Amino acid sequence: MRVILFNLFPYRAMRETRRKRRVITELAVGSVLGFWVCYGIGLEFDARLERQQGFLGNLNAMESEMTSRVAEVQAMKDKVAVLGRQVNALKAVERESILASRWVSYLDATVPSNVSMNRLVVNKNMLVVNGFTDAVSSLAQWVDQMEAGNSLFVSVNLVSVTESKKSVDGAPDNRHSFEIRAILRGTEHAPG
Repeated sequence: MRVILFNLFPYRAMRETRRKRRVITELAVGSVLGFWVCYGIGLEFDARLERQQGFLGNLNAMESEMTSRVAEVQAMKDKVAVLGRQVNALKAVERESILASRWVSYLDATVPSNVSMNRLVVNKNMLVVNGFTDAVSSLAQWVDQMEAGNSLFVSVNLVSVTESKKSVDGAPDNRHSFEIRAILRGTEHAPG
């Protein structure tokens, strides 16, 4: 019998070389694919980071805009409050001036012809009238009339009546100086 010997070493070496090439190729392709996957993930994270930074920038811009708007609104509120106080002050002044005009009109309309006023002073809720008269009885009737018949005064009091001293030339002076104090009704009674 004849034995035939086959030399399988070259086939084995070739198969081993192919296997090495395939492993090296797989490793190279895997490395390249891994690099591209890592690069793609890095790009995606960079894009996400950029979007987040853009969002935060927009959020900061909106926040600063809202802060400026809140400051504007607060300034407007402060201005409205100041204007409200000014309007209230003007209304109070208007009521007080209406009352003052009513007081003066009343005094001017009711003062007797022989009574002269030379000073009117309003201090808080007190009206002080100073003047002189030739007839004390007319003055007393006028004071009684002021106290009895109007809504401007709470009470009217004739505080003092003094006889004038002689004039410079020595002739007698029949005039009497007087002071009337009237407690006034407040501005709450003024017409709105």
